[in-house]
Amino acid sequence: MTLQLAAYWVLVLAAGSVLVDLVPLDWRLAERLAAGLLIGVVASSLLSLGLSLWWGFGAAPALVAPALLLLLGVSPRARLWLERARRGPRVWGSWIAQESRRAGSPAGLMVAVFTGVIFYFIFTRALSETGGTLVANYPTVWSDWSVHAAYAQSFLLGHNLPPKDTLEVATGLRYPFLPDFQSALLESLGQNLWGALDVPSWLISWSAAILFWHLAFRVTRRTYVAGLALLLALLGGGLGFIGLYGDGCQQLAHTEAGFSASSCTSLTLKTPGAGAAFVAHLPTELTHLPRSYDGQFQSDPPLADLQWYEPLLAYWLPQRDFDYGIGLVALLSLLLWEAYRGRRKVFLVAAGTGAAALSWFNPFGFLVIALIGFWWLLRQRWWSGLAWYLVPLLVLGLPRMLYVVSGPHGQLANAFGSNLYPQLDVGWLAHAATSCTAAQFNAGDVCDALFVAGASPVTELHYLVQSVVQPSVWGETAGFWLANTGIFTLLAVAVLVVRRVPSRARDELRDLELIRFWAPFWLLFLIANLVITQPWNWDNTKLLEYWYIGAAIPVSWLICVLGSRGWRRVLAGLGVFSLVLTGLLTMDMALLGQSSLSQVPNTVTELSIAGSQEQAVAKAVLRHTVPSAIFLTEGQPNEPVSALAGRPVVLAYVGWLWSYGQPLSRPLRAVETMYQGCPSQGSCAVGKLLRAYDVSYIEFEPGDFNRITTNLAWYEAQHLPVLVRTESYVIFNVRGLWSK
Repeated sequence: MTLQLAAYWVLVLAAGSVLVDLVPLDWRLAERLAAGLLIGVVASSLLSLGLSLWWGFGAAPALVAPALLLLLGVSPRARLWLERARRGPRVWGSWIAQESRRAGSPAGLMVAVFTGVIFYFIFTRALSETGGTLVANYPTVWSDWSVHAAYAQSFLLGHNLPPKDTLEVATGLRYPFLPDFQSALLESLGQNLWGALDVPSWLISWSAAILFWHLAFRVTRRTYVAGLALLLALLGGGLGFIGLYGDGCQQLAHTEAGFSASSCTSLTLKTPGAGAAFVAHLPTELTHLPRSYDGQFQSDPPLADLQWYEPLLAYWLPQRDFDYGIGLVALLSLLLWEAYRGRRKVFLVAAGTGAAALSWFNPFGFLVIALIGFWWLLRQRWWSGLAWYLVPLLVLGLPRMLYVVSGPHGQLANAFGSNLYPQLDVGWLAHAATSCTAAQFNAGDVCDALFVAGASPVTELHYLVQSVVQPSVWGETAGFWLANTGIFTLLAVAVLVVRRVPSRARDELRDLELIRFWAPFWLLFLIANLVITQPWNWDNTKLLEYWYIGAAIPVSWLICVLGSRGWRRVLAGLGVFSLVLTGLLTMDMALLGQSSLSQVPNTVTELSIAGSQEQAVAKAVLRHTVPSAIFLTEGQPNEPVSALAGRPVVLAYVGWLWSYGQPLSRPLRAVETMYQGCPSQGSCAVGKLLRAYDVSYIEFEPGDFNRITTNLAWYEAQHLPVLVRTESYVIFNVRGLWSK
C-alpha cells in the first residue's frame, strides 16, 4: 500500500511538471515545483473521475490517470525529454544550481521551505488519531471536515458514481466535490481517512502560498514585498487585538487573589500593576478568552461587528475547496498578468483551460479568475487575446457552472430561517440587515436588504438608490471596514494618493501598472458589498478573501516603498504589526488551546469525529448493508453512517444544507413525522413516508443538531430487527414498516 501511495505522488508530480513545461514561461524552481504539484493533482483528479465513471472507482484509475497525463505531456516534446534524460544527473545538477541563482529564486526557495514546514505542522494535525479516536484539533475543522469525510467516504465505500448528494437523497451534487474525490482516491491506495484529508490540504495550501508569493514577486519585482503580501494573505486581520488588555485584565480576576474584574472597565491607578501582572500569562492563558480575534461569542465586545477573521484559520485550513481555489487563482493570475504584459496567447489558452477546472474545485475561484482575466484584457483592448482566453474557459467550465447555479436558491419561510438568495445589501454586514421581499419594500417597510427573487429591475434600482443616498450607510460601511481590516483600507486609499503626487514612488507605481493589476480585485470588493452571494450572508467572505489577497500586493508595495529608511521604517513596522497582531493572537488560540481557568477547555470528546462507538456503528453498517441503502438520521455532523461508512442519508446536518441554499421545510417535516412514529389513534403516514424516501434504516443518535423530536420507544415497541446498538446509538431495519 505504501508503494502505491508513493507511486501515485511521484506520477502526479511528474505529470504536473511535464504539463507545466508545455507553457513556455520562465519558471523559477519553487514556482515550477508548486505549479507542477497543483496542476498534477487537479488534472489527475479530473481524469480519474472520468475513468472511474467508465472503469469503476478504485486504485486503477487513481494511478492510470496521472500516468496517462504524463504520457500526454511528454509526447509533444519527446525529443526534448530524451535529450534531457541523455545528459544525465551531472547536467541536471548544474541546471538546478544555475536556476537557483536567478533573481527571486533564492528567496522563493526559502519561502517554499519555511511555509512547507509551518503548513506541515498546522495542516497535518487538523485530524489525528488519539487513543483510537479520530479527533479534529481545531473547532473549525470539526464543524467543516465531517462533511468532507462524508463525501470522500461516499465515493470510496458508497460507490457514489455518477456523483449524487449523499447528504440529501434525490438531489444533485452541486457542491465542489473534487477535493474530496481526490481524498477518496488516496484512501483507495491505502491512505487512512485522516491522512487522506490532511495531506492534500497541506500540499495544496503549500503550493498556493508559493504561487501567491511568486505572483506578488512578478507583479512588484521585489522579494520582500512578496513576502509581506504573503504574510498579510495568511495573517491579515482587523482591530480585534484591542480586546487584549481586557482579556488579560479579566484573566487576573481568575488568578490573582483580591483582584476585581470591575477594575478592567477603566484605566485606574491599579492599571499599571494589572498590566504587568497579566503579561506573565502570555501566551497560554491570556488570549483564549472570548474576544473578537478568536471569533467566540462575547457579551461586551471591544468593537461591534467584527466579522473578518484571520485568513489562515478561517479559510485556508477548514475550507478545503478554498485551498484549490487560491492556488489556481494565484497560478492563473500569474499567467494572465504575464500574457497581459507580454501579449503571449499561449498563456491565455493555458489560463482559460485551467480556469475551467475551477468550476469543479472552487466555483468562487472560477468567477474570480474569469473577472480578472476579462478586466485586464478588456482594459488593454486585446480582443483576439480575450477570445483565446474566454473560449476554453466557457466551453470547458460553463456547463458545470450552469449546473451549480441552477440548483435551489433557498426559501423564504425555511425551518431554520430564510435562506433565500441572492440579496441586494448595500454595506454587507456593516449594519443590522432586515431583509425584505419586493412587496414589503414597495409597501414602505424599512429594508436593509432586498431579496432579488420576485423583484423587478425597477424595484432593485429603487432600493439601491434609496440606500446609497443615505449618509449613515457610508459612515457605517467605512467604520465597519476600518474595524475589520485596520489600516489596510487606509493604505489602499494612500496608494491612490501616491498615484497623483509626483515622486519616484509614483513613477514606479505606473511602471508596474499596480493600479490596473488591483482594479478587478476592488471590483470584487464592490460586488461583495452590494450582493449577498450565499444563503448565509457571512459567506460573502469567501469572495472577499480573494479581494484581500489581491489588494494586499499593492498595499505591501506601498508599505515597503514608503518605509524604506529611517523613522519611516519604524512606522512601517508598527503598521505591519497592527495588521497581523489579530491573526497572531488567533493562531495562539488555535495552536495552544483554550484557557483552563475561565473556560472549559476543549476535550477529545468535544472535538471527536469518530470514537469507539462511531467506529463500531460504521463497521456494522459496512458489514450488513449495501452501499445504496438509505438511512434516516437526526443530522449529527459527525454522524458515523455518512462520515465513516459513506452511506446516503435522507437529511444530514441542516447547518450545512441550509448554507447550500436547500429548501428544508418539506424534508424536515417528513423526517420529523417519521421519527415521531404512529399515534395511538388515527391515521399514520410513517410507512408511506419511509417507502417514499426509500428508507431502509433509521438511526437514533446522541445530540439534537436538527432539532428533531424523536420517539425511540415507539420503534422499540415495533420489535424491528436491530442492525447495531451501542451505548448512544441504535439503528433499526425499517423496511418491514413500508406496508404498514
